[in-house]
Amino acid sequence: MDSAAISLVRSLDPEEYGFTLVFLIVAALTVFYCFIREWKRWHLIKDMPTARLRSAHQGYIELEGKGRSVADQPVFAPLSNHECLWYHSRIERKETILEQKRSRVEWKILYQHTSSNSFLLDDGTGTCLVNPEGAEITSNEKLVWHGNTEWPTRTRVLDNDSAIVAMTKRYRYSEQLILPGQRLYILGHLQTRAPGTEQSARDIARDLLSDWKQDRQQLLERFDTNRDGEIDQAEWEVARAAALSQAQALHGQLLQEPEIHHVFRPKDDRRPFIISTHPQTELIRQYRRNALIALAAFLGITGCAIWLSQVYG
Repeated sequence: MDSAAISLVRSLDPEEYGFTLVFLIVAALTVFYCFIREWKRWHLIKDMPTARLRSAHQGYIELEGKGRSVADQPVFAPLSNHECLWYHSRIERKETILEQKRSRVEWKILYQHTSSNSFLLDDGTGTCLVNPEGAEITSNEKLVWHGNTEWPTRTRVLDNDSAIVAMTKRYRYSEQLILPGQRLYILGHLQTRAPGTEQSARDIARDLLSDWKQDRQQLLERFDTNRDGEIDQAEWEVARAAALSQAQALHGQLLQEPEIHHVFRPKDDRRPFIISTHPQTELIRQYRRNALIALAAFLGITGCAIWLSQVYG
């Protein structure tokens, strides 16, 4: 080890030594946590079989397919006005900060928003509704452009701005997008719901009676047969029978509707919810690389901490 480094360590006072050692220990624990996190994702994606919606089991699942908009519910990114399935938008303002006769540039976030609108995934055997709230989302579609107004006046951006343009503008606008038709990889919780099993006919009848009670005048006109301004027990039984008959008809219609697959964030926080436009093979390489980098950083920082304690001691 370099003698200058050893001399520097031995010249530290106890407070400086303690601070440096604690800093190294915290850094080592942080990168070790990152290693465990990335290692688990690497092996989870590598070992998880890709399911098909036609025969998919309920619960934690891996899916691949094309993203589609929900019918009659298009989503538009608020800054670029591009039609998309999901977006993360941000507006930043350039600020120059003077420190000890030197200036540095910082970008202060003024606005950011992430879409929570659901979209469809079509894997060729069926479709499911994807709720992106709480997901770790990665996209290869990112727009960055600049302007001199807090809110962009230039929309429908097709290309990112050049570095020269960026230097002359005060505001920076950026959006990450998932576009209709892009292939998606999704790791999340699948639950299939049949509209006819969500509520029984009696539940629907109870809701109908509750609605009818809100309009007392109409209730009297329909069921107050003796016109005394009150609904007696016999008249109420007639109303209940009418509600049940109507509810059974509605429930029969619901039974004819197809099942709906929903994918959302698992309740178990130890299981990641991932949505990505990158293919599965690329995600495996990415998480493997991140895990190995974090492991190398952990071993390096741990080695520094051990060396520091030996030299100072």
